[in-house]
Amino acid sequence: MTEKKYIYQAMFLLDNEEVRKGFNAAKDWIQSSLEKHGLEVKVLRLWGERQLAYPIGGRKRATYLLGWLEGSGDMVNEVRRELYLIGPAFRCLFLQEDAIPEEELVYGIQKMEDSELIIPEEFQEPDFEEPYEEPEEEQAAKDEPKEEKAEKPNSAEKTEEVKTDG
Repeated sequence: MTEKKYIYQAMFLLDNEEVRKGFNAAKDWIQSSLEKHGLEVKVLRLWGERQLAYPIGGRKRATYLLGWLEGSGDMVNEVRRELYLIGPAFRCLFLQEDAIPEEELVYGIQKMEDSELIIPEEFQEPDFEEPYEEPEEEQAAKDEPKEEKAEKPNSAEKTEEVKTDG
């Protein structure tokens, strides 16, 4: 029995450190992993280098690789498991689609020189906190003298009393 094949749009978030070593090496690794698990790669291309919506594993930016594939759901599950364990992709998403758009098929497996892609260095934000300012109500409450405090002895005075009486 043959498994039913579907068309998938896939997005891979590549670690910029790996892409700086070579975009083609990272792309080729993804492609070979997909093919090793039986997926037919129709399109695999650079989508861009962008800031992440939120930090993932200390990363604030990633290089996005867009793919269009054909294969079964089991094949996708196997490659996803592998991609999360090893390799340059730290996130991946597979969406089942009806067809590959014609404008995407034009790209095919993208070839480009590594020197064409410039990945910016991670920007380190300064480590400082805004100074805390108390709300006006709390400041006013602190400035008012407390009558109760003057009437009650503090804990040190209580200790003295106990020592003298005993």
